[in-house]
Amino acid sequence: MRPIIVWFRRDLRIDDNTALYHASKTSAPVVPLFIFDTELIKRLPSDGAAFDFQADALRELKQSIATLGGNLILRHGKVLDVHKWIIQELQPSALFINRDYEPYAIERDAQVAKLYQSNGIEVKTFKDIVLQEPHEVLTGEGRPYVVFTPFANTWKRLPTPPPLGKPAVFRTPDMTSGGILGATELKKSVRIPEPAFKGGESEARKMWKAFLSRRISEYESGRNTPGIDGTSRMSPYLRFGCVSVRRLANDCRSLQNSLSKGEATLGASIGKYIDELIWREFYQSVLFHFPRLLDSNYRQEFDRMPWKFNEKLFEAWKKGRTGFPLVDAGMRELNRTGWMHNRVRMVVASFLTKDMMHDWRLGEKYFEEKLMDIETASNNGGWQWAASTGVDPRPLRIFNPRLQAERFDPDGAYIKHYVPELKGVPVKFIHAPHEMTPMEQNECGMIVGKDYPEPIVDHASASAAYKKGFSQMKQKT
Repeated sequence: MRPIIVWFRRDLRIDDNTALYHASKTSAPVVPLFIFDTELIKRLPSDGAAFDFQADALRELKQSIATLGGNLILRHGKVLDVHKWIIQELQPSALFINRDYEPYAIERDAQVAKLYQSNGIEVKTFKDIVLQEPHEVLTGEGRPYVVFTPFANTWKRLPTPPPLGKPAVFRTPDMTSGGILGATELKKSVRIPEPAFKGGESEARKMWKAFLSRRISEYESGRNTPGIDGTSRMSPYLRFGCVSVRRLANDCRSLQNSLSKGEATLGASIGKYIDELIWREFYQSVLFHFPRLLDSNYRQEFDRMPWKFNEKLFEAWKKGRTGFPLVDAGMRELNRTGWMHNRVRMVVASFLTKDMMHDWRLGEKYFEEKLMDIETASNNGGWQWAASTGVDPRPLRIFNPRLQAERFDPDGAYIKHYVPELKGVPVKFIHAPHEMTPMEQNECGMIVGKDYPEPIVDHASASAAYKKGFSQMKQKT
């Protein structure tokens, strides 16, 4: 019997993997295939830590597939060339893949599907990385939503597909396979000294269980506090598909259904977490319907925005040397761990675009280099939201980094963890150390301008300058 190729991409797991599940039910031989896509690797600026995370996930995936009787086949090269070799080598009966919705993936998958179909080979694609696909959540007129709330309302009215479970036992034909390639083999430098995550399905499952059993009860109140472990941290596992989004949603719904009337707080926290899953799918939908957003403003009047660029200031932002403690803590967390708390992501993005008047694309690219959980759609959507160039904006939304810090890191626990030179600063000055007198600086052993920088901008005047630039842009438009 001719085998079925199951091509793994953003779905590095066996549990509730739609393409693998359906292929295993056919009784045909199955070839689980992963390709180290040389063209994509060349395009991605990601730090090597992300590729090591992927290698961890692939090692576990290979072991998990072996327990089912199969073998993960690894190849390295241009995707189309690898598939040509696979067709010649195996003459498969079908190619099974889980759909991807980002522009590069859509174009790549169309070319691969055309290759297989031109050889008389069936191509089957499946919904897997989202709960609702971009074409499923549309307005009454069949148009895409560009505002989150109505998107979420429609999304919530649609049935949520349940998890499929583990695949059946299958066998893989004897064939050659390459090795698992990490950062070193792929010549990607690892500049992140303390990666926050280890890849793999079991790691994802362990982290999810810990969140469900303890932290989800306080998620609504704790998710904005960077100094505590108040979020799920599932984003890198969703990015690489080490966990199924159906599994997360199903577990949340099961927990909701088990609640008594007296557990309203927990119910609200679960609902808020589901909203975050919907935000991810909202941005997937926006980029799917408007692929030009990869490098352009959704609101094209911002093409006239008088962005500035100052290399010295931009380097200070990247290194966490702006003189604004919350901004600096966030950037240092990113540089050290490959992750940043979501509330702080909004603050540092607003600071770059509104206080520094730098183009959002600079920040988007830097995040793409550093974040281990980077998803193109979410990164693009988040940056355009912060810069007010995207969908659903409030153009004059400007985060005050000091007020944000006072509200969400009142005692400076997060700041002091990532900006250790401020550890001795009293709490009343932790959000504005430059306001200490020279005597107070000496007393706490931290001299502003020497141990920690002066603020690189004045927030009040920077905000006024942004509003003036925005006003001029609107007049020109």
